Amino acid sequence: MPEAEQIGLFIHLVAVLALGAGIGLSVVTLLMMRGASTVQELRSWGGLGKLMSQYQVMPAIALVLLLSGGYLVDKVGEEMSEGWIGLSALALVAAVTVGLFVITPRMKAIGMAAGPAPDGPVPSAIAAQVREPLILGAAVGNSMIALAIIWNMTIQPGLVGAALAIVVLVGLGWAAAYSPLLRE
Repeated sequence: MPEAEQIGLFIHLVAVLALGAGIGLSVVTLLMMRGASTVQELRSWGGLGKLMSQYQVMPAIALVLLLSGGYLVDKVGEEMSEGWIGLSALALVAAVTVGLFVITPRMKAIGMAAGPAPDGPVPSAIAAQVREPLILGAAVGNSMIALAIIWNMTIQPGLVGAALAIVVLVGLGWAAAYSPLLRE
């Protein structure tokens, strides 16, 4: 029979995988929406984004991560004051906040605009919404926050190392989102 800590670790790891899949799906959905040449394509990819935001999948996963992570910290005897633990939890809350207040409203606005739009080429007003650098920066930045959290969980650096991992990876994510390669 597995011990409580093993079950907690299993739940935590499944939630990490689910968070990674959700963030990856968000980035892919947004990139596919940016590449859509017709309103029909945009609607089909936008439906996936709507489904994810409608059921608040990411905040639920984040809550499971925070609760299972807190349980594991308590059981293993780690201190929440260790830099990597506190900063990783804070980064997770920041990522969910960015998702709720930056990504989700913009995805909904794109869906609302694409719904009544006539079939055919994507109108320039909708294309401008899809290509807004802020939404891509937020999505890619969130994926890099997840990577930084996994780095911190694996390496378990001190406060400075954990902060550096988060700042550098999120900075790279935002820089990539604003690069000419992803702007087109």
